[in-house]
Amino acid sequence: MLGGFSSLFPPQYIIGDQTMMLKLVKHFLNKTFCIVGRNSPYIIDDFVHILLDATEHEDFINNTGIRVGGPTGETVFSRLKNADFDKIKTAFSDCLKSIFPSLKRLLRNRQVALAFDITEEPFYGTVEGLWIHPYCEARGSTGCFKYLTVSCTDKNNKIILGSLPVRIGADIVDLVREMLITARRFVSIEMTTFDRGFDDYRLVEMLQTMNVRYQILWRKNKWVKTTLKSMNRGEVKEILRTGKYSRDKSTYKVKLRFVILKQYRRYPKSKSYNWVFVTNTRNSWAHEYVDKYRKRWGIETTFRVLDDIKIKTTTKNEIIRYFLNIFCCLMYNLWKLSKFFDCSLSLKNFVFVTVGRFRTPIREIQRTSEG
Repeated sequence: MLGGFSSLFPPQYIIGDQTMMLKLVKHFLNKTFCIVGRNSPYIIDDFVHILLDATEHEDFINNTGIRVGGPTGETVFSRLKNADFDKIKTAFSDCLKSIFPSLKRLLRNRQVALAFDITEEPFYGTVEGLWIHPYCEARGSTGCFKYLTVSCTDKNNKIILGSLPVRIGADIVDLVREMLITARRFVSIEMTTFDRGFDDYRLVEMLQTMNVRYQILWRKNKWVKTTLKSMNRGEVKEILRTGKYSRDKSTYKVKLRFVILKQYRRYPKSKSYNWVFVTNTRNSWAHEYVDKYRKRWGIETTFRVLDDIKIKTTTKNEIIRYFLNIFCCLMYNLWKLSKFFDCSLSLKNFVFVTVGRFRTPIREIQRTSEG
């Protein structure tokens, strides 16, 4: 029924026996891996096979190497000895640039809303260093690695535009700015949405400076709670306030526009909630504020889908962790690209069919020496 991976792509995406998808994965590895001598026992296809097989089985690289007979985890990760965050990020952007003409057709060339979120990758072990955060909600974990991710919130085409590692004490505002600059290379931004973990006056100031439309779910602090008590059920109130923040021994003021909805019920039988947004958008109806924010909820589905192809690792090395994170994001985007060609496979099955592209076991080229 699947008919081989090549059936997922039209002729123009097949080059001989290869597909554009596999060429992009190889390109990503070539951009991040260090150069080795010609006498290496493995070729780039072997590493592609190992990584794809590990994503399919949600397994460790070492276990995968034993199962399919290829390079060990140590061998795979030794190729990253010269890699850094910028090199991995640039390799991902290069791949995204190559496929985005087709992805833009998925998005119908219209303006798109972006959702920013921080995801946690559980860590089980001794927490130390600047990259392992000391708290994680996952059961049994002792900490986590964190990544700031930006995605398109189009209803059916949630494309990942970038992901950055977040160290302890990182300047989130600077990271958001960096990702906005990257996102503008690919899409025309309609607006940006943030959850309450981003309720920061300095972030609002930065978004205003960059002339970006935004909607941030804001914390219910004391004055907000007092305001809600004075409102009637279903009432919507707009309030202009000035926020203050301190930085580098100076105090800065930021003008904010709050939109507060008291016990708002989107549908007759749905639950009612108190909503508090800081935004520079204006809508005629209360439900438009809620609907625009709720679009970002689909990003949680994206992260759940990504969990189906996670490569397991116990390493504390932040470069290796980031590489594996970005590799999975790349596979997710390529899966989304396949839907442009009417592929109805789930992400899990998409990876399964891709691994099936390697019809023969990994070949280990035995080194020989002349006497």
